[in-house]
Amino acid sequence: MAERGYSKISVVPLFKNKSLSAGDSGTSDVIDLREVAQQGFFSLYHTAAAGTSTTCGTTVFTYAGCSTESGNFITPTAAVAIGTSGTAATSKITSFEPELMPFMKVIATQTGAGTAGANSKITADLILQ
Repeated sequence: MAERGYSKISVVPLFKNKSLSAGDSGTSDVIDLREVAQQGFFSLYHTAAAGTSTTCGTTVFTYAGCSTESGNFITPTAAVAIGTSGTAATSKITSFEPELMPFMKVIATQTGAGTAGANSKITADLILQ
């Protein structure tokens, strides 16, 4: 039995070797935050590896939210990028503070900045408490 005040850390897989080229984007499945984000702590673990070329394109992670699971997901007006993977193969953990929302999707957008057309393989997990 858990101790009083215990709040586990949850990991939600978002992307696994998702292939993105310049201008491409990928959207995660719906993430139900009602039970897993009780403490309001959010982090994004993300990694980029070179796909079809020797470098990665720049990938920006953002999020969208909705009050219902099947509704119209929108990007909050005050939202900023969660994290960015640059042109070198890299792994990062970035914390962020989203607006209060029961349902979320994470969007990975390959901007191609610095290496237009470079293909990246994106892996990302949302870490919540």
